[in-house]
Amino acid sequence: MKKSLFLVMLVLSGFAVSANAQIGCDRACLSGFMDSYLNALYANNPAVVPVANDVKITDNNRIVNLNQAFWNEAQETAYRWDIANPRLGDVATEAVVRNSDGSYTMVMVRLKVASNAITEVEIIRANQGDADRLWGPERLVDYPLSTNLDNSIRIADRDSYYGLIAAAESYWRAFQTNGTDEYHPADLLYDADRFENGLQTTGQFPDGSFRSAPDGFDTGRFIGRNLWDRRYPVVDEERGIVLSIVRFGLKSGMESQSVATSNDRLVGEFFQIKNGMLQEIHAVLYNLPDEVGSNWDADYGPGAGGW
Repeated sequence: MKKSLFLVMLVLSGFAVSANAQIGCDRACLSGFMDSYLNALYANNPAVVPVANDVKITDNNRIVNLNQAFWNEAQETAYRWDIANPRLGDVATEAVVRNSDGSYTMVMVRLKVASNAITEVEIIRANQGDADRLWGPERLVDYPLSTNLDNSIRIADRDSYYGLIAAAESYWRAFQTNGTDEYHPADLLYDADRFENGLQTTGQFPDGSFRSAPDGFDTGRFIGRNLWDRRYPVVDEERGIVLSIVRFGLKSGMESQSVATSNDRLVGEFFQIKNGMLQEIHAVLYNLPDEVGSNWDADYGPGAGGW
């Protein structure tokens, strides 16, 4: 009898923990916090952002106060989509900000929300030239938002939390091993679209041309790259999208094989996944030397210059 009662209490306890994990800030609520952040940016008024007293804020990996992450010219959102994990209070956006002079800024913003306040703000932002020739936000602004990024997946068809991370990790594993005997292909669709600071680099292009997404890995085009400080801070099971934040460097003693990968970078990469396969990829990239340390703890992977 005591054993049965214990089991019942254990089940009920587990249910209570699960239920409590779901209570609080839902998807709309989390996007509302992102609205507050962006509206404050355009009004250049950081004081109205509901941040916790001990909030941690980084802008391109530098610890800053919120006002230091704002810029006066920011005027309005020209393109945006969000992902969220209500269970953990995580929300992130990829956005193109139109500035008052008509120029664009690519932005990745990640927020963590707890007790009705923002406890973490992480920003990666780039202007033209901040990631060499990887630049094309007009492509995002001028075309309708991909349905892959804005639709909920039927519950029965959703990948699990860790399944989504595994698919994203397969991409970094392919990057880390391409061109070597240890090469392991990514779980990547042949026709997946990839955008880097808005510049389309794979998939079906508007002019009718096509470039295979796995081709760069299969041909060893990125040999020598090191993906370090890997993290998966936002996993959106409903949309099938993972935000991974990494540092792009070079393995010790290696030289870059491509102009496009010649600089060390900080990257916020969104992977859209269905049935375990990468379908669409968006990245916000900013050149940042490996020598500049990190202010966030890595989830996995080698360190700078590692193998």
